[in-house]
Amino acid sequence: MLDLHRLQRQFADFNAYQSREQALLNTRLRAALEALAACGPEWEALRERAEAARPSRLVARLREDPTGCCEAPERPTPLTVVATDGSQIYPDRHVEPHCYLLNISRIAFQYGTLERPLMESVPFFRYRREDLEDEFSELLESATAEVVSALRDEFELRALLDVARQARIDGRPLVALADGTLIRWMIRRMQHRALEDRLIDRYAALLADFQAEGIPLCSYVSMPANTEVANLLGLFVGEDDAPPPEEAALAGLLDRWLFEQTLAPGERSAVFESASHIQQDYAAQDRICYFYLRVPARGGGEVARVEVPRWVADDPDLLGRVHATVLSECAKGDGYPMILAEAHERAVIRAHERGLFYELIEREMTTAGLRHAASLKSASKRRPAV
Repeated sequence: MLDLHRLQRQFADFNAYQSREQALLNTRLRAALEALAACGPEWEALRERAEAARPSRLVARLREDPTGCCEAPERPTPLTVVATDGSQIYPDRHVEPHCYLLNISRIAFQYGTLERPLMESVPFFRYRREDLEDEFSELLESATAEVVSALRDEFELRALLDVARQARIDGRPLVALADGTLIRWMIRRMQHRALEDRLIDRYAALLADFQAEGIPLCSYVSMPANTEVANLLGLFVGEDDAPPPEEAALAGLLDRWLFEQTLAPGERSAVFESASHIQQDYAAQDRICYFYLRVPARGGGEVARVEVPRWVADDPDLLGRVHATVLSECAKGDGYPMILAEAHERAVIRAHERGLFYELIEREMTTAGLRHAASLKSASKRRPAV
């Protein structure tokens, strides 16, 4: 139980600390905005300098003048928009037998027509030892939370490709919208290089399938914490890796704070390319580019990050379609893409459903006369005494 009375005593110092931090960040933000304006005429030279410098911090790759912005074109109609999302019940070491569950939603809207939408979720119950052996051979003996998360991302992308194929209508524009980043940041933290490589290869193969079938893919990152553009501006003002990060003039700045100041509602930024080494196994045309989008909403809106493969970024028509579609979805969802909100609602596994899942396992195994075990700690959490 949280003691709110004791917690309240700590808020005076919290407020004072935040006031100091925000004043410092505002000073750094003004310097970053000046650097952004100044680097515009020199962006090609800055691109060459960044490529030659190889800084330790991740910096954005420039494709065009970073000061540019663009209004959304008119969204095409009729239009097909598809989306997926996923959730999971992780393996629990307090429960035998070892198993996990993935729940993946599939959503397709046909705008400008009277056709019925597709809205469903598909559960994937995994419990066989052979499932892991077929997937990973000798690389994995049991599924961990990290592996299940990676598999969920992969299942989501595969479901997005499948629902796009199913909902696609000849001659009708289509956009496939994913939730979150298309760069597999988390996979490289597993401390198992062979397994990481296998997972990234499989994800890269799915990205290649989108291009092969001409299905424009994009993803939406709400409240992004990326710093690549801010790091690039640090390089521009002469802060390579010389000063400690906390002493750098532009330290602590997020990209979205910059674009909150430079974009009008509905506008997108210039398109940047990610320099993440995680993409080295992606095909060249599938490496991830991104832009920032000022999303209006009643509560003030936000600046989101929209990611696309390079082949989509290279096509002005497809890029404009993505921009217009994402903005339209955000307008319908009051600041967040409506189709992603629906995908989340269909995919999410709520707390009481998790309890029912374990109760179902226990009932099925007991009925069949099979051994089932759960630790007393696990049982206590599901049935609190007070």
